[in-house]
Amino acid sequence: MPEYEVKIKFHIFPYRKFNIIATDDEEARRIAKIQAEHIINTLDFTIASIRTKRYLMDRFL
Repeated sequence: MPEYEVKIKFHIFPYRKFNIIATDDEEARRIAKIQAEHIINTLDFTIASIRTKRYLMDRFL
């Protein structure tokens, strides 16, 4: 099965600030973690290139 090299460009904002309303520190951390997971799951990206890795035939003999 061929292997591929893929270059991906992530569109990441360097800094994002959230205002969270919580009753205590533990709830604030839980809400912040949920927000961080949401950002990671919806991260925008562009595939810059896809190419097949090339091998020398001597490696297969």
